[in-house]
Amino acid sequence: MWPHDSSVKPPEGLESNEVVAEQSPAIPPAAAQEMFIPAINVHANFEEGSCRVKDGAIDPGTLDKACTYTAPDRPYTLPGTNAPDIVVIAGHTGAGVPAVFNDLYDGTADRHRVAVGDKLYIRTAESGDNWLVYSATDLHDPSKDALSKDPQIWGDGPMPGRLLTISCIQPANPLASAVRNAVVGWQYQGTSNTASAPQPGQ
Repeated sequence: MWPHDSSVKPPEGLESNEVVAEQSPAIPPAAAQEMFIPAINVHANFEEGSCRVKDGAIDPGTLDKACTYTAPDRPYTLPGTNAPDIVVIAGHTGAGVPAVFNDLYDGTADRHRVAVGDKLYIRTAESGDNWLVYSATDLHDPSKDALSKDPQIWGDGPMPGRLLTISCIQPANPLASAVRNAVVGWQYQGTSNTASAPQPGQ
């Protein structure tokens, strides 16, 4: 196996200090800065600005960072407690090379590594010590051609609180082309706070 960012451990309290949406502080939509999926040891930092688009498809500019996709002609939004529509996060996978979303999907076994109910945590430019908490709700592996037209993924109208992670599925044969996407749907649950408790004497 090659080195990847799973060596970065989630901050203390991330998984134990969750509060439900109704008790969460308001966090306006803002640029994502860091993400954890502890169940599968995925950690990501984010590119600045929106995901690059190349030949009509989302194509992050780097292998080692994720990106959030927004565009003037799309309703997608940045993550926040009252995000009005879908948050779209993309990241590359690599055939035999390190990439930020390599561990989202097992191409050899042809299966998602995320399970329904797993948690995803996002820190944004506006969230401070608070992290947005999402839970996995649905798993998809569409062909790249079908991805943009699948209502099971995108819905038929605004979908507040929904987040998608999108990556390529690397086939078991490393010489074959990647023709499918791994897509996980997540739903906003609340927040978690990782502010350090004050030490005695402080």
